[in-house]
Parts: sequence; structure tokens; C-alpha cells
Amino acid sequence: MKQHFGVWIPGLILLLSFSATVHSEERTPFTESVVIFNTVCAKCHEAECSGRLSFDDAYETSRSHIIRHYGEASDKKWLQQELFVILNYMKERCAYYPMDAPLPARRVWSGEILQRMSTLLERNYFIPLGPFVPGQYRINLEMERDARVTVHLVSERFDMVVEDCMESSDKAIHIPVTIMEPGGYYFRMYPREPVRIERLSVVEGGMTGD
Repeated sequence: MKQHFGVWIPGLILLLSFSATVHSEERTPFTESVVIFNTVCAKCHEAECSGRLSFDDAYETSRSHIIRHYGEASDKKWLQQELFVILNYMKERCAYYPMDAPLPARRVWSGEILQRMSTLLERNYFIPLGPFVPGQYRINLEMERDARVTVHLVSERFDMVVEDCMESSDKAIHIPVTIMEPGGYYFRMYPREPVRIERLSVVEGGMTGD
């Protein structure tokens, strides 16, 4: 019995080690990588989908491309690999990579949820707002301090609905939005200087309150 047990243990360790390696290699890209891609890289690739410039069979080519345009990934192999996966997904499916971000109640985002949807240093934001039907809406931002920012509202088909430079007043920004086509939409923000969004809400009818 001891002899069989002694043979079985190394085999089990090898199996667990192999399983962990496979899991690591096949893991879904983190939300952090999706936010980085969609605020740093996506604007250049939103018109290059359908596999037209896909790097699917040339990881080394995509790796040099990623490092050239986002130097912070140069010493982070895991980030290079995840950005590679996201890049191919966009080009082949003409869609943003799905994010692990459930739609909050009443479309109000705050706290940890918003923190996960921003890059750590630049405080660029990319937030899936969920499905919209045609109509008038208003996106309300509450900032940690007054700041000047560039804001985008982009459809899941890469149509730019809002592209504007705005400055907060009393740490708030109200963005009127007219939705013409039903579908999913994404909010993207670039601050002139890093600044946190403390709260984001979407209301119908163009009202400033929620």
C-alpha cells in the first residue's frame, strides 16, 4: 500500500502542476487589461475589425506593436498576452472585449466599481453603460475635484455619439445625450490630469437629477 501511495503522490503533484499551468495560460483577460486597451489602443483599431490587421498567428509582431504604443507593458508579459487577446477579439468580432461588469441598479456607479474601470496612473475610464433605447438621456459625473476632461460615448458598433472636452463646475459634469440607435453603449473619459470619478449615473429625459 505504501509503495503504491508513494508512486501516486508524484503523479498527483505533476497533474496539479499541469492543471495550474493550463489554467494560467487560458485565463480570461483582467478588467484592468480591457480598460487599458479600450482607452489607449482601441481608438486606433475600432475601424480595423473583421480580422483585417489581425495578429492572430504572429504574437511577436503584436508584442512589438503593443510595446511601441504602450511602453508600460514592456516588462509585463502577462499584460502583453492579455492585450494581444483583446486586440484579436476586436479585430475578428468587431466588438469590444466583454467585461466582467454587471449593470448596477438604477445605472448608478460608485466606489470600487468605478475604480476597477479606470487605469491606475492616468485615471482614464472605460465603463460599459449597458443597453439603451432611442431617446434623451443625461450622464452625470461627480468628481473628486474640478477638472477638464475629454468624454466619449461610443456604441457597441464603434459609432461615436459624444466626443467633447468639458470642464466640471462644483465638481460635477452633466452630459446631454441623444440616442438614435438601440444597443449597448460605453463611456470613456480622459482627464487632463488624473482625477477620480466618485459617482456616475445615467438618467432618462435629460434631467440633471437621478
